[in-house]
Amino acid sequence: MVLVADMEAGLEHLSWAGGTLRHVDILLVVIQPQEKILLTARRTVRLARQLGIPRVAFVANRVRAGEDDEARMHAFAVEHDGELLVLIPEDEELARADQLGQCPLDCVPDSAGVAGIARLADALEQRFLATVPT
Repeated sequence: MVLVADMEAGLEHLSWAGGTLRHVDILLVVIQPQEKILLTARRTVRLARQLGIPRVAFVANRVRAGEDDEARMHAFAVEHDGELLVLIPEDEELARADQLGQCPLDCVPDSAGVAGIARLADALEQRFLATVPT
């Protein structure tokens, strides 16, 4: 069985008291090339390891072209012994769809951000769903 849960931001799910995520097989941590977000990601990884979560993987979001963002995201994943599954580019079309409360698949299906999200879905399916017994 595979369960994917999108948890709200924060570290409560990894606390010893709550431990909502204590029994997961893999934790996907969304990172962005901003230091505050990477600080929270570092704390998240540390708590995940303390809880005994066996695998941590990263999804890099809002990666800007022409910046050192891509190299920074790869280095972060290596530094924290996790796989970087995908780089999702900064995409104004996704931001616009969000502002309008619309699903990007409906209003900007050919955008770079939607393509990045599709790559994430493919990576999850290839790496994790294929290994689950039926």
